Amino acid sequence: MAEANGTTNSESPPLGIPPPVIPARWRVILLVILAVLIAGFYLSGLHKQFSWEALKASRDRWHGYVQANLLWSALLFLFVAIALMSLSLPVGSILSMAAGALFDFSLGVGLIIVASAFGSTFAFLASRYLLRDFVRRWFGRWLAVVDRGIEKDGAQYLLMLRLSPVVPFFAVNATMGLTSIRTRTFIWVSQVGMLPSCFLYVLAGTHLAQLEKPSDVLSPELITIFVVLAFTPLVCRWIFRRHAARKLERDQSPNV
Repeated sequence: MAEANGTTNSESPPLGIPPPVIPARWRVILLVILAVLIAGFYLSGLHKQFSWEALKASRDRWHGYVQANLLWSALLFLFVAIALMSLSLPVGSILSMAAGALFDFSLGVGLIIVASAFGSTFAFLASRYLLRDFVRRWFGRWLAVVDRGIEKDGAQYLLMLRLSPVVPFFAVNATMGLTSIRTRTFIWVSQVGMLPSCFLYVLAGTHLAQLEKPSDVLSPELITIFVVLAFTPLVCRWIFRRHAARKLERDQSPNV
């Protein structure tokens, strides 16, 4: 419903977000391209190849080719991973496992770190400058929660979301684009927060032949580590606030 000044709620950008710098015509063209790519991913049946079962079935066939053409295979994997992550498709975990299954652990981790850095940044920027209205309608109330969390706790809130195993990779990218967080802060905090899950999923991929399902790689020790990591930002925030409060009390107390 229109406001008194003639604007709508969906047109008002979130706090701290600059207005779009992309002309309207180019925004429409880019939106159409994104829609075609995403629709093609699902309508072509390609999404069925990004599953645990499909990865197990094709691992042996692809592994030999990858090892015989390691450089080109790594570059192709990197390109595909960045493209899919940039489209905010829910394929981050299966791509990480594929990296472990097709490459060795160290190279797989390296590829996923680079792909997630570029993919998450492109998705973040697309949300901020191209898909703001769509993201606002799609995520609804959760966007308001995320925006309040960033305003209150800043980068620590993003780190907590990245360390949490229950918050999807693509959802964080999309919603963070509509907050006031700086792009460079988003990049480095995201990389730190995504490292544990990158290691875990790539590790699962290296043991693909011995595992019946991805959760088999989760030992009680690893689960404990993830729980600790998820609560680490909250503990750090509490410590910082306690320290700041005590410092403020000392500064305000009269000298005797």
